[in-house]
Amino acid sequence: MRPANRNRRRYSVALICLALILCVGGVSALSAVYTVAENGTAYSAEIEVLQADKYAFTEPGLLGEPVSVTVSDVSLFNETGSVNYTEESSGTIRFPEGNYTIHYSAPLKTNEITVLLADASNISVLLPEQYRVANPLLGYVSTGGAVNESVNGTSILWEDARSAQVRYYDGFQEQLLIIFGTFWIGLVVIFLVPYLIFRRKRE
Repeated sequence: MRPANRNRRRYSVALICLALILCVGGVSALSAVYTVAENGTAYSAEIEVLQADKYAFTEPGLLGEPVSVTVSDVSLFNETGSVNYTEESSGTIRFPEGNYTIHYSAPLKTNEITVLLADASNISVLLPEQYRVANPLLGYVSTGGAVNESVNGTSILWEDARSAQVRYYDGFQEQLLIIFGTFWIGLVVIFLVPYLIFRRKRE
């Protein structure tokens, strides 16, 4: 009968190990999704927070310091639905401690979005189809961002990050760059070629 007891113990240990693996594997990272509006002048955000009782709407300043952002359409949700919150003058909302998803909208002064979070999260920035980031002279994606372009738009993902930055452009800006570059190349050809021909004749 002893072998049977040993088998049961081994079986129980294996089940416990499997349960631990499943529990650890089932833990998902926080997420922060920023969707740029069609006209590029604003974005909407969906932020997950854990064991929090307040949230400050900020963006990095010139020196990287958090600066308050004017937001609108703020809503707070947990597993039971919408939750009430109180506003503070410093651009912060307060609520009962717990796990929440925060929705809000904020303006964009330029074609650039910069994110700074208190906790590491999977950060996503979603751009409409008319915006691009591929041209290094016009666009920029901070280190760690994985760019995925499709017919519906561009998505950039940073895994387990606290900050992200994206500078995007549209087709008109790219055309201006091409025109400007062509103009300067033409000037170089006009002035440089005659000089080289003259120099060769002298030699």
